[in-house]
Amino acid sequence: MLASDQSLIRDIYEAAIIPEGWFQVLEQISAFAGTEGGSMSVVSGAGERSWVATDRFCPIMQDFYAGGWHLRNDWSDRAGQRQHLRFFDETEIYAPGELDSSPLYRDFIRPRGAGWSAGAIMQIPGGGHIAIRFERPYGDGPMSDELRIRLDRLRSHLARASLLFSRLGTRQARSVVSSLQFMDVPAAVLTRNGRLLACNSLMESRLSQIHVRAGDRVAFTDDNAQRVLSDSLRRITAGLFDQLRGPIRLPATEEHGPAVAYLVPICGAAQDLFGCEATLLMIRPAHSENRLMDLVRTRFAIDAGEAQRWARHIAAASPRMAAALLATTENVQAVLDRTLGRTQSRLESRVASFLWQLRHDPELSQAGRRVAFAS
Repeated sequence: MLASDQSLIRDIYEAAIIPEGWFQVLEQISAFAGTEGGSMSVVSGAGERSWVATDRFCPIMQDFYAGGWHLRNDWSDRAGQRQHLRFFDETEIYAPGELDSSPLYRDFIRPRGAGWSAGAIMQIPGGGHIAIRFERPYGDGPMSDELRIRLDRLRSHLARASLLFSRLGTRQARSVVSSLQFMDVPAAVLTRNGRLLACNSLMESRLSQIHVRAGDRVAFTDDNAQRVLSDSLRRITAGLFDQLRGPIRLPATEEHGPAVAYLVPICGAAQDLFGCEATLLMIRPAHSENRLMDLVRTRFAIDAGEAQRWARHIAAASPRMAAALLATTENVQAVLDRTLGRTQSRLESRVASFLWQLRHDPELSQAGRRVAFAS
């Protein structure tokens, strides 16, 4: 084995741990293979795709996926059926003259200066595959036997290291949501079709507002919020970022107050960190119009749904008290204790006392009383 290949093998295994190293590995192989550039693509068992490419081939790969060529890739289909355990070229999977009628080669590959390749397919345990492909100019013809032998010596090392690349999205996703955990932000990372890559414990605790369906797909329990989520993910998948709707509103439940969910597409160089097309989902409490509900919930230690109901009653029965509570800069507990007393009796007695106070508020109207005491 060439001494330069020994150094390259070390770089391959380094790239398994430091993913940015794949750019250098692909460039080195392209250089000695006499190719225009190369790429490595991963297709998971669930159909998600990620890729990395040399500098020259990054825009070509972007065009490849944007144009939907990955959905009509007869090179990958044929190579997968043959299951070659070595590097191969087109002469092994196409009949003579057949490339001339292949839309992939005729309309996409050849117009971009290529036409022959040196490629390898590695199967991923549990489903999916990894494709490594180096592009040769059409005028150079198929790869030589000498080049094939050299590439095959590297194949087993590429296969072992690339398996870690196929897990890159999950590793990075876990790191991001763990960081947001320290900021008290419920967060999850989703693939473009809504499958869960990772989430933190704060997100896991919001089961009354969000849950995971079959196939690890995230869904909101509220139907309206779920429709907006599905529509937003479709727009993100299509690259229509300018058409995304605003934050997704999540209504209060018995366990959680009203909140808003934000979708942040991971694009450009940031996508390289994940190794796949992903979207960050974050949940934050709703804004100040729900503060009265939060104050009531704090005072009586009741669930969010019940607190929302009492907050509506208070706002209707005593606008003065509601305004005072929302405007005060004092400790909330002190304000309510001064108004209601420091009784430590049962919850029902404290609520009854609160409402009794409201009944004797001079601003309480007959209409307000009907709303306040409605069941």
